Amino acid sequence: MLSGPALRHLGARRFAASGIALLALAVGLRAVPSDPVALVCSAAIGLGLPAVLIAALTSVQRETPGALLGRVTATAHTLVYTPNVVGLAAGAALVELVDHRLVLVALGVVLLVTAAALCQRPARAERTVSRSPSDASPA
Repeated sequence: MLSGPALRHLGARRFAASGIALLALAVGLRAVPSDPVALVCSAAIGLGLPAVLIAALTSVQRETPGALLGRVTATAHTLVYTPNVVGLAAGAALVELVDHRLVLVALGVVLLVTAAALCQRPARAERTVSRSPSDASPA
């Protein structure tokens, strides 16, 4: 119920970055061996992850022409959900080799770097025009 107003207020990039940052902190703190901390982190993950998915898929719907919406949405779902499968396999392999707390902290750091990258200013069409002729700036 709060996602719509938050998305309108923050914009897709900042909403996604906020969700990723919350997810990063919660995942990293899951390394703390405490049941209450684990419960709070689980709730935070439940708030952060949907924010990322809502921001990404709303952007797809807003930015895609109607005639291409089905194909682009299917591709976006593939790009959004496939890393989960790869991550589960990698996590299962890593947990045999490394303590799970180290894996959680490392994942938290990677997610924080991702959130920080989203907070950077997006490239404007004027800046990219001189680098590559593309459909981003049709004449």
